[in-house]
Amino acid sequence: MKSYEPVNAGRKWFKELVSKIVFLVLGRAFQSAAKFDPLIRREVAEWREGFVLVMRVLPSGPVMVMEKSGGLIRHKGSKLPDSADVTINFKNIECAFLVLTPQMGAAQAFAENRLSVAGDLMYAMAFTRCLNVLLTYLYPLSFITKRLLKRIPPMNFLKFGRIIYIYCLGIPFGL
Repeated sequence: MKSYEPVNAGRKWFKELVSKIVFLVLGRAFQSAAKFDPLIRREVAEWREGFVLVMRVLPSGPVMVMEKSGGLIRHKGSKLPDSADVTINFKNIECAFLVLTPQMGAAQAFAENRLSVAGDLMYAMAFTRCLNVLLTYLYPLSFITKRLLKRIPPMNFLKFGRIIYIYCLGIPFGL
């Protein structure tokens, strides 16, 4: 009788790379938008000093860490902290890829058990509201945003200026 060795699936390096890049862009854009957008600023102001939020892909995929320090939210990179107030775990790289490339909204992913939240749900919902505002800056084209959000805020000149700021200064330099 012939014996077969088990076959291990290879890593999905392209999806992991895309997820790392999106986490970097998302973290820097959130840090930038939290400085001037009134809705995000109001939500972040209610978070306690030292608040830590982690988004990660299980079992050992990309990670994004955000921390509130000095009254501002800061992107801390991809090093896992000892403890976090809110942790958003994507079940696997496939689920993360669908959400991070705007193919599926976070609400739908949560409803389909593609991601889980550990920690204080009040902060998780506040982060979700901030993320919805941020998505309108990152994806200003309505045909993309329509799939991710129920209501799309109207575009105005001030918002257009914020989009330019986020893309030109916020994402490349973290300002």
